[in-house]
Order: sequence, then C-alpha cells, then structure tokens
Amino acid sequence: MFEFVKLGKNTYCYTMPTNVGFYVTDENEVYVIDTGVNEKSAKRILEVLEKHSWSIKAIILTHAHTDHAGGCKYLVEATGCTAYATSAERVFVEHPDLEPAVVYGAYPCRDFRGKFMNTPACKVSDIKELSLPVGFELIRLPGHFADMIGVKTPDDVYFLADAVISDKTLESCPMSYIFDLQSQYETLEEIKRYEGKLCVPSHAEPTWEIASLASFNKESLDKVNEIILSLLEKPVSVEDLVSELMNLWDLPETYMQYVMTSSGVRGHLVYLRHNSLVEYEVSKGRMYWKKV
Repeated sequence: MFEFVKLGKNTYCYTMPTNVGFYVTDENEVYVIDTGVNEKSAKRILEVLEKHSWSIKAIILTHAHTDHAGGCKYLVEATGCTAYATSAERVFVEHPDLEPAVVYGAYPCRDFRGKFMNTPACKVSDIKELSLPVGFELIRLPGHFADMIGVKTPDDVYFLADAVISDKTLESCPMSYIFDLQSQYETLEEIKRYEGKLCVPSHAEPTWEIASLASFNKESLDKVNEIILSLLEKPVSVEDLVSELMNLWDLPETYMQYVMTSSGVRGHLVYLRHNSLVEYEVSKGRMYWKKV
C-alpha cells in the first residue's frame, strides 16, 4: 500500500486503500483517475506530482463515493484543475448529502456521516466536455453506483473502479453495496472480456486475470441471493433479514453497518422481485417478503 507503480509507458497507479490512476502526457500533464478518500490522499497525490514536475491536466472521477472523490475538492483548489464525472455522478459530488440519503432513505442522520460518507462538496464538470488523448477510453460500468465509469489508458491499462471487489473482502462478507444488481451482473460479464489485459480494480491488486475475480464477484452475488431465498420459505420482514445476515456474517453492530446491510438487503430483494423469485405483502403495517 502507498506505492507508486509504473504499469505502462505513461500509466501509473498509486496504490492506496483506493487505488489512484495517473496517465502522463508527453507535455508532463497528468490525467488523475480518482482522488482517494480525503485531504491526506490528495496531499499524497500532490507530492508525487511535485516530485516528477508534473501538473494535473484533469481529474476523472469514476463515481461519487467518498473513497474516490473525497480528495477532489482539495486537489481542485490546490491546483486550479477541473474535475470531471458523468452527469449523474457529478450531482452527488456537488451535493454530497445525496449519497448517504440514497443509502439511508432520507436525509442522513449524523451518526451515518462517517469516514466513507463525508465527501467535501466540489464543483464538477460533465465528462462529455473533457478532451481525451488518442487511445483513451471511458467505459460504462453501471451497477455499483448511479453511473460509474472505468478508464482505459492508451497503454491498454484498464482502471475498473468498484466494478469488482477483492476476494478477501467478499470472503469475510459476500454482500457489498450495489446500487443496481441487474446492471452489476451485466457489468461483471462485460469485464470478463478484458481477460489478458492489465486491469486495476480500486480495491484489489492490478491483475492480468480479471475474469476469475469477476466470476468470484458474480458467485458472491448469487450466494447472497440464495441465502435470502432460503430465509424466505415463510414471510419475513426486511428487519428480520438484516438481523439474520448480520448474525450469519458476524458483522459489527453499529449504526453504519446496520444501514449498509439494510440497504444491501433491499437491493437484493429488488433484483429477486424483478426476476419473479419473490413476492411481498403488507399486513398490519409491516411488509413481508416470501419466496415464490
């Protein structure tokens, strides 16, 4: 962790808790891919730039989650550069209360605003306005959040954001936060096409064998769906499902974990409902879900 690694002729990765990508042009200008979680991450990025006498051409945010956009405001203010994101994601960076509100379901309680739900508001331009070098491509990766993207550099290195999660993380808890499970399944199939290319997930080691990690992520989604279906042989509320899963995976009993687990459960129920695998009923003021 915290290593600056060369991945191609002009492509680099700064390995942090959230990996940050660098593509350096012949003019020593850098396209920075994501900004880390906070001001400390941003300062580390600036140290690398100063060491190599590089300047920021633009910041590309793959999506609005704090561990990707948390350092954006500091970098923009420190360098005068412009940050870019898709039209949907930029709304969340400019109005950061929206992200925890989406996860929580209402204006977020201060107990929920923590390290990973605390992006400093930052002005962001639409990615469609960004001029890119020849061979530079933006890749749509919907599923994990509203309109997440990945980046392919001219060196044929693929930065895949949170489209895949590390196997170690999924082994401890197979359910991660997914905005849209159906789109996530489709994205995982798309990612398998990059097998044999150097791929950089945001929370895993760079790999030439991305298909196996994508398959492991799909299997984890399948596993959670199977567990939920096994618990729905009789009508069960979301509250009861959250309790069962938190106990099953021995998750910490904190406000943050409860909300994230609850949101994850609802995401899986939507996917199962849209695939006609579960049904619901409202009785005496409570909603119950049951396997079809």
